[in-house]
Amino acid sequence: MPKNILSVAIIGAGLAGLTCGTALRGLVPNVKVFEKTIYPGGRVSRFQAGDYEFNHGAQFFTVSNPLFLSIVSSWQNDGIVRPWDGWIVELQNGQVSNSDISTQHFVGKPHMQSIAEYLAANCDMSISTNITELEKQSDGSWRLFNERGDYIGAYDIVIIATAANQVASLCRNIPEIAKPADKVDMTVCWSGMFAFDHKLNLPYDAAFVLDSPLSWISRNNLVGNDGHDCWVLHASPEWSQQYAASFRGRVMHALLDAFWEATDLVEEKSTSSSVHCWKHATPINPIHEDSLFMESQAIGACGDWCTAPRIEGAVLSGFSMADRIMKYIHKFRN
Repeated sequence: MPKNILSVAIIGAGLAGLTCGTALRGLVPNVKVFEKTIYPGGRVSRFQAGDYEFNHGAQFFTVSNPLFLSIVSSWQNDGIVRPWDGWIVELQNGQVSNSDISTQHFVGKPHMQSIAEYLAANCDMSISTNITELEKQSDGSWRLFNERGDYIGAYDIVIIATAANQVASLCRNIPEIAKPADKVDMTVCWSGMFAFDHKLNLPYDAAFVLDSPLSWISRNNLVGNDGHDCWVLHASPEWSQQYAASFRGRVMHALLDAFWEATDLVEEKSTSSSVHCWKHATPINPIHEDSLFMESQAIGACGDWCTAPRIEGAVLSGFSMADRIMKYIHKFRN
């Protein structure tokens, strides 16, 4: 073990990793967050298609945990999120039925990625840095390497806040973490983003879709989409898995055809059409632990695959990870 815990590396800038990094700010001298893409946020990141913006992953979130409620209240005070009273229904073969309207929903302001950007502002982050190899040193520290084999740095503690399969890969020599992570199954999800030059004749704002290639549709009229009706379509896990390797154009047309059928609308031409495949969309069987941490190896993992497949789950897992790190450091110092 190192004599002093001076540095923590967090791999992954989704909400779990960013929450952990934010919570450790000022408590550990050097906390670095590494993100393989160019934006933070993971499944709350936004999709830019020409002049249009879409929340192409998570559309909203709910609150059930008291700690998360206090966090969301602070986000509201800072203007990062707002309540959302959109009308959510169920669609089955073109027929509409009301879904539960008693649950309070929240959205990011002005978009879902605002939450991640808010947290990232409190973190020292390195983007476009794909950490693919960890090497334990004799002094107890970890050396990090990217996909090209470049040495990125050495850190006293490493936290992996990515999808479960990536955790299992990076921790392949740490069975206490790799084995539970490897047992988590993740769904695939094709997401379609479509803009129309006028508002479609749909009175509701979002719908859970039954008996269809689609599982969810949502109106996404964000600030930058003024004057247009923008919709995000999520394919069902089964359909997405079946067409995971299909050409994007084929998927795009299939999702739009399913949209017209589900909504019972006459087909119209879209002014913008895009698709994105979430290869690790939602954990089917989370391990139901807040986070994982091996004190003897100074390595841990967190994410919604630990707790629950929701934004709340990711944030609470990140806080749990930060708490375990601070307890570890306090015990070591004393």
